[in-house]
Amino acid sequence: MNADWKKLNAVIDRFVKEGIVTGCGMRIFKDGEMVFNRSTGVSTADGSRPFTADTRLRMHSMTKNFTCAAIMTLYDQGLFALDDPIAEYLPEFANPMVCVSDTDISQVVPAADPITIRQLLSMRSGIPYWDMPGVPSEGIVQAEYLKMAQKIASRVSGGETNTLENLVKDIAKMPLCFQPGERWMYGLSLTVIGRLIEVLSGMKISDYMKKTLWEPLGMTKTCFVTQLQGSEQIGEVMIPAELAEPMGLNPDVISHPAGREDVFCSRVDVLPGTNLGVELPCGGLISTMNDIGRLFAMFAGGGELDGVRVLGRRTIDLMRTNQLTPEQLPDFAVMTNKGFGYGLGYRTMLDPSDAGFYMPAGSFGWDGASGCYGLANPDEKLAIVFAESSVPHHIIYTVPRVVAAMNADRNW
Repeated sequence: MNADWKKLNAVIDRFVKEGIVTGCGMRIFKDGEMVFNRSTGVSTADGSRPFTADTRLRMHSMTKNFTCAAIMTLYDQGLFALDDPIAEYLPEFANPMVCVSDTDISQVVPAADPITIRQLLSMRSGIPYWDMPGVPSEGIVQAEYLKMAQKIASRVSGGETNTLENLVKDIAKMPLCFQPGERWMYGLSLTVIGRLIEVLSGMKISDYMKKTLWEPLGMTKTCFVTQLQGSEQIGEVMIPAELAEPMGLNPDVISHPAGREDVFCSRVDVLPGTNLGVELPCGGLISTMNDIGRLFAMFAGGGELDGVRVLGRRTIDLMRTNQLTPEQLPDFAVMTNKGFGYGLGYRTMLDPSDAGFYMPAGSFGWDGASGCYGLANPDEKLAIVFAESSVPHHIIYTVPRVVAAMNADRNW
């Protein structure tokens, strides 16, 4: 299968040989078939475990691909409309407030309009992420979110039980960064969507994903980190040595990869959020390249894989339709998002020239902080997934190179 992909094989091998990553892999699907499947390198600091298509990895924001697919299965059932106010389903959002000060979190005004489901899915709700520990603050609201997350994590570590319902209620108490619909801002909007899944389905988000995505698509190694058993092994995360202390890493649980002193590999998560005691819809999944490949193969099949329909074809088209106005696109289209718009939880290719690599217009997907990346195009019945395990990831370096080599090896 892989032998005649000479350029692509060489690029992937070079990533490991030059120490860009300790291990990585890629799968390509075309016309319903897997046409490339390659992994190389190792998934542990000591080299004892290879990096394979079945290596369990922390998905971080790659989780969003699953959450948005899951909510759209409920859309297919006619259970909500995109412009419904979220307060119709989650009444804690009935009176959102907007922070109007750069220095005083108490300076707020009522939101002019309700937050809608469309705004949550397109990251235009005004709900931010928390600040990253050790990184300069992005704003007063983000700093307050970090305090909130740290308090929750402390209570959970002390034995207190938390739920997604409780977390979303805490989010609803926080002020927005701007008026709903005004701007694009990456944030916890899809955590709220995850709670909406629970309310509409009457099931825990993990149970609903299992029923509608994991089991129908044959995803045997996907789960939330909260569901992991203590003995289960996950690929270690590669971290530059200079970031280890700012990320609060304990020397007892990190080690240098064999032959290197400029990076650590961590067996524990290095990003905030997965220690909140909940099934985190925006970043809490564990999965494998094999399983995420099946998700993206379903996207490339217009919502269907191996005769199993998960989503309607027109729903897939809606998910990959840009939702941002010309004024909002500059907020989004930077770095790994150059050349893309943003749909209902997914980047969507608008201009391959601006992106710097060619995937057909309308190709859509998302990535995670530790380097998993996917794009699918149902018009071309084409999907790619690339996986590594590094924080920060190397997507801005790796993805244009593997796509260029893929296109050189094949005239699609």
